[in-house]
Amino acid sequence: MEIIKKGEKLVKALGVDVDKLPGEVRELLLDQANKMLEEEKADRDAFQAELDGYSDDDLLIFVPDVYQKSIYKIDYGKLKESGIKLISFDIDDTITDSAWNKARGSIPFVKVTMPDDAKELFQNLKSMGFTVTLLTNTRAGIAKDVCDELQADGYIARADKPETRNFEKMMELYHVEPSQMAHVGNSMRDDIVGGNRAGVTTCLIRRAGVSLKVAKFAKKTAGLRTKGHLIREKLLERGIWRKHHKSVKGDQYYQLGEKPLYQR
Repeated sequence: MEIIKKGEKLVKALGVDVDKLPGEVRELLLDQANKMLEEEKADRDAFQAELDGYSDDDLLIFVPDVYQKSIYKIDYGKLKESGIKLISFDIDDTITDSAWNKARGSIPFVKVTMPDDAKELFQNLKSMGFTVTLLTNTRAGIAKDVCDELQADGYIARADKPETRNFEKMMELYHVEPSQMAHVGNSMRDDIVGGNRAGVTTCLIRRAGVSLKVAKFAKKTAGLRTKGHLIREKLLERGIWRKHHKSVKGDQYYQLGEKPLYQR
């Protein structure tokens, strides 16, 4: 009964008025939602057990070298000083909203566009001497449009982060060592874990697009925590890292080579 109630909450959170649906359609939809929730819960329980077995050193795979509110708040001068030559960016919910990108990218003859401040940032980074690329899990059509819009030096789409092979491929293409590459993204599980495993400097930004917020809201309404939440909860429990400020607004953010204010 509890799962059924959560299934109804999930469907309603997604904007579906189940009470107005025909009986058979309603039952089918709720059955699918409940099945998904059961699978998600089993997956969360297994993931929680995996996290519980991690040592503090194991958990560092989720911790970024830089944490900022947006791509515009990162001190790229510090990256330059540290010897970084190549910066790769995630696209969806890092530079712009993934829902907007996918909507435009699905319309024939309509290109995905980028905001002017992102274009300016990429040009500034190139003028600083960086090679600037895109390393994204989104499809190639979107990645190409974004690359053209931002005049990036190149891209790898469907990168399958957190797998490291395309981080390594990017380094091979531009002839840099791991110590000379930085990656910027908004996902701890994809961008930070992938980058850390590849040995590159990792920069996390705190940005969530509309589709991610809707998914999180739906799961929260149904009583399911995201894997990202479980990771952050474990890091906080161990006193390793925190996403939110503790006492002073913004005290969780830090640049390369710094500690967040609450740890100083």
